[in-house]
Amino acid sequence: MSLVIDSMSVWHGARTAVQGVSVSAPPGQTVAVIGRNGSGKSSLVRAIAGIHAGRCSGSVVWKGRELSTCSAADRARCIAYVAQRPLVAADFTAREVIGLAGAVVARSTEQLERAIDALAVHDLMDRPFAALSGGEQQRVVLARALAQHDVGGLLVLDEPFNAMDLAEQHRVAGALQCLAGAGSLVLIVLHDLVLADALAHTVWWMEAGRLRASGPRASVLSEAALGAGFGVAFERVGGSLRPIVAPRCTPSAG
Repeated sequence: MSLVIDSMSVWHGARTAVQGVSVSAPPGQTVAVIGRNGSGKSSLVRAIAGIHAGRCSGSVVWKGRELSTCSAADRARCIAYVAQRPLVAADFTAREVIGLAGAVVARSTEQLERAIDALAVHDLMDRPFAALSGGEQQRVVLARALAQHDVGGLLVLDEPFNAMDLAEQHRVAGALQCLAGAGSLVLIVLHDLVLADALAHTVWWMEAGRLRASGPRASVLSEAALGAGFGVAFERVGGSLRPIVAPRCTPSAG
C-alpha cells in the first residue's frame, strides 16, 4: 500500500475531531471520504496533507516515507491539497494563482500549461481571482494543485466540486479520473453520494471521528448501509456510466 494511515487522531483544542483512524490505499485510485457534517472528514484529510494547525498523533506514510520527515520540496512534489473554500488574500490573477504551484519547487511552463488544459481555464487566466465565480475559483485552485504535484503523487481535495455547474463537474471529474489512471492517488471529501458512487474506487466512511467503514465502493455504498447511516432510504437507479445511489423520496400524505 502506498498511503498508510496509522492510529491518526486529531484535536481542535480540547475536542477530539478524529480518533484512532487506521486505513490505507494504493496508488492509481480515487478514494471518496464520506460522512455526515462534523464527522471528521476534513480534519482527517488536513492531517494527511500535513496542514492541520492543531494537535495530531499517529503517522502518515506515503510510498514508504513518513511524510512528517520529508522536506518542504519533497512534500510539494508528492502531495497537493485543495481546501473546501479557496482563499487567496493577495490581488492575484488566475494565472498568478496557478503559478503558486512553483512556490516551493520549480514548475516548468509545460507543467503549468498542462494543468490549465486539463481544467479548461484558459479564458480565465488574466482575470482577477477575486472576480471569478465560486466554480471558476475552484477550477483555478485545482489547476494549481495539478501543476504542483508530480503525476503518481497524492492529491487531497476537500469538497472540490463546490459551486460548480454540471459542465464544470464533468470536466473536473474527467481530469481526476485521468490522474488516477496515470498512477496518482486522489483522495476526495464528498457530501454528494452520487458523485462518490460515480468516481470512487474505494470509500472511507467517517462517523463521529472514527472510521465507520472502508472498502470497495460497491460494498460500502450499499443501499442498506447508507439508509442506516444517513437515516434516508436509498435505491439503485440506472445511470449513463454505472448505477448511482440516490435518496428515495416518499410523498407526504395530504
